[in-house]
Amino acid sequence: MILYIRALGFTEFDTKDKAEGMVAETIKDPTEKFVWESESGILNVEYYKAYGDDFGLMVRGSIEENEALNVHALLPYAQGRFLTNTHEVDVIKLNRQNVYHGFCEEIKSGTPISFFVQNLVEYKMAEKHDHIYVKGIHLLVYCAEGTIILPIEKDDTDLLLEKEEEMIREELLEQARKGDEEAMTILDEEATEATEILQERLQNEDILTVLEGFFVPVGDHDDIYSLLGDIEDIGVFLNNTTNEEMFRLKIRCMSISLDVFINSKDMIGYPTLGMRFKGTGWVHGKIEFDFDKKA
Repeated sequence: MILYIRALGFTEFDTKDKAEGMVAETIKDPTEKFVWESESGILNVEYYKAYGDDFGLMVRGSIEENEALNVHALLPYAQGRFLTNTHEVDVIKLNRQNVYHGFCEEIKSGTPISFFVQNLVEYKMAEKHDHIYVKGIHLLVYCAEGTIILPIEKDDTDLLLEKEEEMIREELLEQARKGDEEAMTILDEEATEATEILQERLQNEDILTVLEGFFVPVGDHDDIYSLLGDIEDIGVFLNNTTNEEMFRLKIRCMSISLDVFINSKDMIGYPTLGMRFKGTGWVHGKIEFDFDKKA
């Protein structure tokens, strides 16, 4: 996954050998450092080093019995701006050291989301509490490639109908979560009808003119997603060490607002408000806890 640090302006350090210098620098002069002890008594550490406003690199590792540091991973990190609402979050530990995946469902669209847990220290703190309130998830996507796509043309009537359909679907999803069988049946019928229409249209039309947006996992990793969505905000930043230019885009797709980071070298086209972004990236999620409020 080291490939995705290029999204934050590190195109020259996206292989293991080249990244060793960045690991050493982060450990030597971190902006922040966190230590926590696992249930088995192992000391785990995280070193954060900022390379710009609200973004940088993180080194995760553990301290061995001889006090030597065993480095597990070099990761990108950033601060997500938009909160994705969800009823609950399930977190599981993978076989790899200190790798946790979160799973949730976005409330409005019912879209299932899998993500790499970014704020592991906070999560480990939350595990010690019997009941913790989860406000939502800040989603971030680090893309190694992306393309600017033309929007689908809509008039005022289309926008009004779209908003009404979203409200109806949100209500049906809420009723289905409460066990309403009629709502479940309606949602199943709508899904079947939408699939049939999509398959018919794709025989004569390009997928980018049929689908306004999507957010779907690809490949063998649950947290690698292909996405297509509307560009609603554009930020341009420089990595203060490499001087590489990067974009932070607010992308809205499937009723989800998320931050997408991509190196300008990896972008085809130039982002403009109202256009669409299509890309593939690594999805991170920062779980927003409220330790003062019971679930």
